Amino acid sequence: MSTDPARLQTSITNDLASLPEVRDLVRRGLAEGGFPQSYLNRLQIAVDEAVTNIIEHGYAEQPPGKATIEMTLEVSPATFRMVIEDFGTTFDPEDFGEVDIRGHVEAGNSGGLGVFLMRKIMDLIEYHAEKGRKNRLVLVKHHRK
Repeated sequence: MSTDPARLQTSITNDLASLPEVRDLVRRGLAEGGFPQSYLNRLQIAVDEAVTNIIEHGYAEQPPGKATIEMTLEVSPATFRMVIEDFGTTFDPEDFGEVDIRGHVEAGNSGGLGVFLMRKIMDLIEYHAEKGRKNRLVLVKHHRK
């Protein structure tokens, strides 16, 4: 039996209609890589939020379906690692401070929690951006037995 992680890749457009494909990629990755299914919903939420932010903010100036987001997923029984690359406007999750959830909800805000959710779900978030090059977001979750 191979100990190599399952590796899946896809490319989607900057259209929210692509989100079911993103969720399916996460589902297939867990199944093929042997990562516990109990993480499925949380991982789908984190990746969904990351891609939604790229579509809504990174590609805000692009018409839907005209730009590309590339995704590479590597999954083993111990590690889920998603790499998301795009050419949109740079956005560093570290630029956002901690969110006061109670205040956020009391103010009637329903959105704007994507970075918060990613931080709560994932063990590691890395962001790399250089002007004129791809933005690269890496999301990692470890399974600890």
